[in-house]
Amino acid sequence: MNCKIPLKKLKETARLEKLIKQNAPEEKILKQSQKLDRYVLIQYKQMNKYNNKQQKKLVG
Repeated sequence: MNCKIPLKKLKETARLEKLIKQNAPEEKILKQSQKLDRYVLIQYKQMNKYNNKQQKKLVG
């Protein structure tokens, strides 16, 4: 599993929180939220891939 993804997700989360606290325009907040969503999706896909491999080892 790629260890950089959780770090990038954390970084994007901090940026989103900062924009919200600064009352940034909605467009910027939306764009940052979409970036964060991409990293969350990537992380879930990696976790599922890893879990599927582990299950196959147990069954096989």
